[in-house]
Amino acid sequence: MQLQRGEKRALSDLGIGTQCAVKVEFGMDGADIAAFGLNKDRKIGDDRYVVLFSNTRTPEGAITLAPSSGAALFNLELDKLPSSIDRVVFTATHDTRPVGESRPLLVTVGNAQATFNVAEHLNAEKAAMLIEIYRHSSGWRLGTIAAGFEGGLASLIAHFGGEVADAPAPAPAAAPAPIPVAQTAPAASPAPAAAASVSLKKVTLEKGNSRVSLQKTGGSFGEIVLNLNWSQLEQKRGLFGGGTKTLDLDLGVMFELQDGYKGCIQGLGRSFGDYEREPYIQLSGDDRTGAVTSGETIRVNGRHFDKIKRIGVFALIYEGAPNWQQTDGVVRMTVPGQPEIEIRLVEGRDNARLCGIALLNNVNGNLQVDRHMQYYRDQKQFADDIGIFLQWTAGRKD
Repeated sequence: MQLQRGEKRALSDLGIGTQCAVKVEFGMDGADIAAFGLNKDRKIGDDRYVVLFSNTRTPEGAITLAPSSGAALFNLELDKLPSSIDRVVFTATHDTRPVGESRPLLVTVGNAQATFNVAEHLNAEKAAMLIEIYRHSSGWRLGTIAAGFEGGLASLIAHFGGEVADAPAPAPAAAPAPIPVAQTAPAASPAPAAAASVSLKKVTLEKGNSRVSLQKTGGSFGEIVLNLNWSQLEQKRGLFGGGTKTLDLDLGVMFELQDGYKGCIQGLGRSFGDYEREPYIQLSGDDRTGAVTSGETIRVNGRHFDKIKRIGVFALIYEGAPNWQQTDGVVRMTVPGQPEIEIRLVEGRDNARLCGIALLNNVNGNLQVDRHMQYYRDQKQFADDIGIFLQWTAGRKD
């Protein structure tokens, strides 16, 4: 069903249960999609219920986010939400451009039982409220909004009774300084005395801005998530260009622990690692076509970060002729309570199958992230270059 602006419907009337999905598709680079859990006064009562790229899960998992290039997928279990959360408002923001310029800007709820084309209702708003799902005496309801603020993110957060926390500045390359991040204490009631501080900022590592350092919050880093997302483009092959050949782009890491244990985590050779035991690093998912919404993910157990010395992050073209610029690849790193870190694969050497993307170092307990962006023949050449020397044998995925 195509919903209209201002329309309100009971989820049950749409055939949607309390366990459902909300997908926001967008066509604007740099757009940020978020879900705000608000109290009965329609204000932020607990910033743990603001779900976005830097906080992809509420404490009990009632709202989770799987971000990707061109889409944000939220999975909801509404019955798990505490009574202090009265509604969930889904938003889109952009730092410099009106979000209404995005084509598409489309919200789909459930298994396409309800869709809402937001873009056609917007004008100059740099921040927009898309839809809301809220409590009602008859059960959970869905309402369409398509309204926002020309002032962008700051105006949106102020509307929700909060304030924007500035993104930490990247540390200088010569003498990296830790980024101070204020620890957020859980709110005792839905309406705290002070305005909630919400960070929707991200740090993009690029030439001239290639290093950032993060401090622990709450004694550990929590779950450190590395995500590779990319787009598949067909490559012509055969006589007169007949037939097609597809790329298979893989995410992997080299690692070294404090006790000297070294290795490689990758889909090739089925070296998936382990999250709870050494090396405290695990690969989940293998996107062999570029069409998987969530891409490929490697999780690092930040509770054991003190046991990790360093990690080298790489992407490998396993199949297909190297053509890095056409992959539209991007690696994002999220850490609870920290700004998202993004590195785009905008360069490339088409005679090299492996891109060394980033180096993660344990520097006195802080997590230092350096953009690397060097290209190599294979995994051994990359590992040798960063000083992780391993014995290599041929491997396959299947």
